[in-house]
Amino acid sequence: MDDKNTGVGAMKPADAQEWARFTIEVKNGVIESASYECADNATLINCAETLKGIITEKDVTDLFQMNNNAIYYNIEPELKRDELYLASVCVLAAKRAAADWCKKNGAPLPDDDCCCT
Repeated sequence: MDDKNTGVGAMKPADAQEWARFTIEVKNGVIESASYECADNATLINCAETLKGIITEKDVTDLFQMNNNAIYYNIEPELKRDELYLASVCVLAAKRAAADWCKKNGAPLPDDDCCCT
């Protein structure tokens, strides 16, 4: 797919070993497919896989409205308290991928600080 049709975003907390990188492919403003790379952590992989299923076939700008609840309410098994931050890693990486696509295509970004830059 053309580079303008893709968005890539990554997130690695400064205080953790886990990281995630999402790539989205967009056609007519809708996410056709999503893929990810992440640290070798079974729970993080489960979070990324859950999010991948949620964002596919959604409007790319809908990602800016998303928060960690998208993963919390859809993941099996439920995340433990000390695993909740893994959902944040994935969601922020996906938001950054959406922001990357928007910048490449001249689409407006939210005015508020969505932590995507």
